[in-house]
Amino acid sequence: MNHKRNLIIAFSALVCVFLTGVVGYTITERNHAQEDWSIFDSIFMTVITLTTVGYDDGEMSNAGRAFTVFLLIGGFGVCAYSISSATAFIIEGQLHEIFRRRKMRNSIDRLSNHYIICGLGDTGVHSLDEFLQMGVDFVGIEREDSRIAHLLETRDFLYVAGDATDDEVLNRAGVDRARGLISSLSRDQDNLFTVLSAKQLNPNLRVVSKAVEDNSPPKLLKAGAADVVLADQIGGVRLASRVMRPDVVDFLDLMIKHQETTRFTQSVIRKDSPLIGITLGEADIQDRTGLVTVAIRNRNGRFEYNPAADLGLEQGDAIIVIADIERLQKLHELTGDT
Repeated sequence: MNHKRNLIIAFSALVCVFLTGVVGYTITERNHAQEDWSIFDSIFMTVITLTTVGYDDGEMSNAGRAFTVFLLIGGFGVCAYSISSATAFIIEGQLHEIFRRRKMRNSIDRLSNHYIICGLGDTGVHSLDEFLQMGVDFVGIEREDSRIAHLLETRDFLYVAGDATDDEVLNRAGVDRARGLISSLSRDQDNLFTVLSAKQLNPNLRVVSKAVEDNSPPKLLKAGAADVVLADQIGGVRLASRVMRPDVVDFLDLMIKHQETTRFTQSVIRKDSPLIGITLGEADIQDRTGLVTVAIRNRNGRFEYNPAADLGLEQGDAIIVIADIERLQKLHELTGDT
């Protein structure tokens, strides 16, 4: 049942009944030689009739009393319907909010190996959209209720309303079970505090932070961030790339904007993977998954681009590919990555 629609109908009916009462009393009383009868008298009689208060009728005419009977019978039903509709609307809204929050809290509590986005502003919303497109589990943290409401109009995601610098808020987002965290708050000092808190609560968490000022990255890295992104620096590199390598930039843009799930991505070789100790050629990744290996990053952080078939694979190596979710899952099955 649409309680909001019923409330609008009930309010409209109540206004119509009220106006009918005012007009009716004005006509009946002024037509019966009560020239001093005012609009306020009509309003007063309508209110005490609809509310069944029962004050003196002010020496009303018989026609007025007859009109009161009909107004009382019809108005009482409208008033009762209006009160029940308003009550249902309030209760529904409160219960819906309670159940929605409980359901969201339970959903977050069941998550593990998920990601957390701290700050859903102009930067964080792009991370949010990327996670939604790739279908990964994540929780957003945002302190402004209006911002959350705006995003929920066009997106469906789990979130925690609060300050990401607060340990309790991070715990509600499941930071102890999370795989990674993005700190994209508007102030570097807030990002620094968030990084420190997150790493203290989960030392194994991979944290990436946004930075605004040029002198902030070293501090954030020292606090525990695995990587720091300077928005102005990224913008400058992109402008230069647009001039020098327009086709490459167009290729990457088309991949992100028009291919909803195809991305440059990685799969890390984990313990007990059958790929450990064999060569890339023996792994036969292309035939088994349909993916071409673009690069291999070994445990020491060194990249091998367009790796040769005789390159040996070891635990901790990251295989870089261009993949959609389905093919990436096939590669994860080989590497043991989750």
